[in-house]
Amino acid sequence: MLDVLYSSTIPLIALALYWGRKRYINGCRVRVISADAKTSAIVRQTESEGVVTLFDVLRNHCPSLSDPQTAFMVPTPYLPTGLLQTIYATMRVRRHDATSDVVYVRELLEMADGGTVSVDWYGGAGSKGSEESIGGGPIALVMSGVGGSSQEHHVRALAKALASSGSAFRVAVVNHRGTARTPITSPRPYDSGFTEDFRTTVRHIHATYPHSKLAAIGFSMGANILTKYIGEEGAHCVLACAVAVCCPFNIKVSSAAINESNMLNNHVFQPAVMGTLMRAIKRASHLQVRPEWNLDVPQIHRATRLLELEEQLMVKIGGYRDVNEYYEQSSSVNHVDNIAIPFLAINSLDDRITPPQGIPVEKFAANPNIALALVPHGGHLGFLTGVKPKIWFIRPIEEFVAAILR
Repeated sequence: MLDVLYSSTIPLIALALYWGRKRYINGCRVRVISADAKTSAIVRQTESEGVVTLFDVLRNHCPSLSDPQTAFMVPTPYLPTGLLQTIYATMRVRRHDATSDVVYVRELLEMADGGTVSVDWYGGAGSKGSEESIGGGPIALVMSGVGGSSQEHHVRALAKALASSGSAFRVAVVNHRGTARTPITSPRPYDSGFTEDFRTTVRHIHATYPHSKLAAIGFSMGANILTKYIGEEGAHCVLACAVAVCCPFNIKVSSAAINESNMLNNHVFQPAVMGTLMRAIKRASHLQVRPEWNLDVPQIHRATRLLELEEQLMVKIGGYRDVNEYYEQSSSVNHVDNIAIPFLAINSLDDRITPPQGIPVEKFAANPNIALALVPHGGHLGFLTGVKPKIWFIRPIEEFVAAILR
């Protein structure tokens, strides 16, 4: 009797596990929001292809986003939630492996106010090269989030993937002021909405390599700066296309999430970000600040949360009335409607740093130049898939920029 019961129960359990796993995978499907086939913006028109729209690019050249068989972001089995994905990615952001073993060549750029931005170049030869050596090949500008730099694992992995792709991108990672050991030559820091440094860098690279098509990829706060810049430039933007990963869009929503007291913020995200920012502030202590900023320097040095720095540093230096005006003026959501180049945003619905409440979903259906890819379980800059975790968003970035620039 027990043998019969056992033999009949095992197949039922196996069947239940199979259907449960299948249902879970189906729930990991990528959802893409964009204008429809009739209203999507024209990307190019050639004799061989005819008219190609953004809708066509997504449908025909980005299988990781649109193919019914492959458009899934199935999390690593032991990292099934956004919280675990974010913690893992944050704690291992400096790791080195075969997918990220790049060697950069640095270029320093002086900004209008005397500040310094560093550009770390990577390509097949490992140098920024000359106009002749690049030969008009495409260049991908990459910008990290708050406290991030060219040394983060996902940035290095993307740089290597783009350089090794069929398009053979030369990659230029734009480091914010004071990050990646960039010399600090101005008391003005970067912030969530400060686009002038990136604008100056784009102009420099475009002038130096006028025959190269430029793509740009931003992560987290860098994605907000990139998105805001593209919207500010409108039809005059010299970038051929752009991708924003984990863009906060609405800084007020993101800031509320970041400053909430919980395990992720208190023990992982805030310590990581504040550690980097406070080191940069100490390195800048030799510089004379402007009296009109009215900074309380001792209080700035005592800051332990990002909100404190925003109130005591970013608000005062930017001349904002209060932190709410800083959030409003810095948010890229105000500029999404004005984007006039092919633009892809990739966000996760379980991101606790840039929550989905801040994503202007309706704008992506209205503007024919932009598209939004949503995954259920990616966390913040995690998007880790496979038993041995690998970064999922690298593939759709490769597909998208290659298809636009082909």
